[in-house]
Amino acid sequence: MQSLRAQNPDSIFTIIGERRHTIVVPGIGETPVVPAWAGKTGTLAFDELIRQHHALFVMGADILDGKYGAALVQRIVAYCNHSVLLGIPATILGFSFNSNPRVPAVHALSRLHPQVTVNIRDQLSLDRFTRIVGVLAQLCADSAFLMPSATDPITEPEGWIASMRQEGRTPVGINLNAHALAPAIAEVGMDQLIDHLAEQFKRAGEQNGLAFMLLPHDLKSQSGDVSMLQALDQALQRKGFTHVRYASIDQPDKIKRLTGLLDLAITGRMHLVIASLGSGTPTLSITYQDKFEGLYQHFELSLEHTITPMQCLTDELLRKINDAFMHRHDNRARILSHLPRVKALASRNLAIATCGPTD
Repeated sequence: MQSLRAQNPDSIFTIIGERRHTIVVPGIGETPVVPAWAGKTGTLAFDELIRQHHALFVMGADILDGKYGAALVQRIVAYCNHSVLLGIPATILGFSFNSNPRVPAVHALSRLHPQVTVNIRDQLSLDRFTRIVGVLAQLCADSAFLMPSATDPITEPEGWIASMRQEGRTPVGINLNAHALAPAIAEVGMDQLIDHLAEQFKRAGEQNGLAFMLLPHDLKSQSGDVSMLQALDQALQRKGFTHVRYASIDQPDKIKRLTGLLDLAITGRMHLVIASLGSGTPTLSITYQDKFEGLYQHFELSLEHTITPMQCLTDELLRKINDAFMHRHDNRARILSHLPRVKALASRNLAIATCGPTD
């Protein structure tokens, strides 16, 4: 939204939701949320609402990847199609596409009108989408690459990072969440997983002189970020590794600023990986649902710097951390060299196509 406002200073935004309220969007200000989503009432409200606007942008990366149920996908498709039939451009912002999508989701997406602009955020996903869905789409990068870092210092965590460097330790970010690690949790349970992760991180920290900043990215209780990271903090302290700090930051631009001060980030959160890469920081990514391979391809990064949830239950995690740490300087240079092109691809999300009413 900030990037769209920069291109169109007079733009006014309305967010489609399920209840009427107002949210404060950083860089935009108070933005109305209009109930125009659920049920027949929502459909009628959307028709009235979209006629008062000049474009529709859909942010649905977590829904449109083909792995989830089709009901939400069907409504997104219907809204996009209705918009272009009225002559109002509709753009779906970049999303990845699963290698094994569900048939109902594929069927819904295959009904997209040809004038709807579909952005796919990596080449592997684009190849899958065009082959399986059969709808024209274009390559982009995730629009989150356009988000600027916070400009104001974040005093306490930045002070801790500086103090660790003064002690000769290298700061590394860690994020854990229940979604990415679900297979491992199902295999051994949460307590055993946390204990094993703590042991692996402790050994990596001792071998490489690391300090760990624990970064939750989703503060909702069901996400597991907060509870898992707090449990990891306690486990590391019990094991005698005290160079660890939990940082509760709830604004994406501040998280991006902090990742830029780290040497490495370890996470299974797609947008924390994007924040890190967007600030030049290498990552070790916990993979799930084919979401990271195409992202790494944008930067020509080796998939050796990814790890599966089940590998996190073994000593492979320690080996992967050591390898990613050893290659961090080369990978940072590689990331920074590719970043201008990736940002240019991300800007494709913002183009507003022209389309006339369709009979």
